Amino acid sequence: MGCAHAYRCATIGTRRLEQRRAGAYRHRTMTTHITPQPITISSGDLRLEGFLHMPPPYDVADDRGAPGVVVCHPHPRQGGNMHSSVVIGVADALVASGFAVMRFNFRGVGESEGAFSWGSGETDDADAALDTLSLTDGVNGSRIGIAGYSFGAAVALQCAKDSPLPQAVAAIACPSRYLQTFSGQELLQPKLFVQGDDDHNFPAGQFRFLTRRYAEPRQAELVRGADHFFRGQEREVGQITSDFFTEWLRR
Repeated sequence: MGCAHAYRCATIGTRRLEQRRAGAYRHRTMTTHITPQPITISSGDLRLEGFLHMPPPYDVADDRGAPGVVVCHPHPRQGGNMHSSVVIGVADALVASGFAVMRFNFRGVGESEGAFSWGSGETDDADAALDTLSLTDGVNGSRIGIAGYSFGAAVALQCAKDSPLPQAVAAIACPSRYLQTFSGQELLQPKLFVQGDDDHNFPAGQFRFLTRRYAEPRQAELVRGADHFFRGQEREVGQITSDFFTEWLRR
C-alpha cells in the first residue's frame, strides 16, 4: 500500500518517548453502556479482535443501512487499546446518532495476533476493519468513515489517503509530527481535527497553522482546558466527532 514512508519520516524520537509515556492510555479506559458484538477481523494472515456496535433500527435513517465508522486506538507501546476512554466516548456518541461503529485492537494488542510494526501493519489492520465494516449486514458500505485518537489518528489519515472506502476522516489529538507529514499529501475527503488547547506537546497555535495547510473541506476544533488525554471531556470529543460524521455521512 506504500503506507510505510509517511511513518518512517515521522517516527524520530518515538522510541525515546515510549518508556516515559508507557501506561498513559492504559489507566484511562472505560466501558461503553452500549452492548457491542464481539467480532474477528482478518488482516492478512492475522486475526484481530474487535467489537461491532450497531444502532437501534429506529435510529437508521433509511433502508440503505446505517452509515459506519471505524475507530482506531492510541499507541500500542504506550498502553493504547480499543477500550481507551476517548475511543469509547466517540463510539457511544456515534451509535447514539445512528452510526454502526467498529473498534478493534491493532496487531499484538490484547487478543489480536501479530506484533507492533510501527504504523505500516497497523494501517493494514485499519484497512481490514474498513473492509469488514463495509460488508456488514445493516451497514451502508458507501457511507463509511474512519476516526482515530493519537497514534490512531495518524493511522486514520493514512487510510484516508490510501483507501477508497473512507468518505470522511476524523483525527483526534494527532501528534504534531504526523499532522505535519500528512499536511503535504492529498486528502480530499472532509477532515475533522480535534485537539486539546492544553496538549502537552502540541501548542494550539501550531495546531491551527498545520490544519490550515489541509485542503477543504476541513474542520479544526480546540477543546478548552483539555490535554492530550481529554480526561472528563470524552463525551464532548465524542459529540464533536459525531456531529462531523453526521454532517457528511448522513445526508
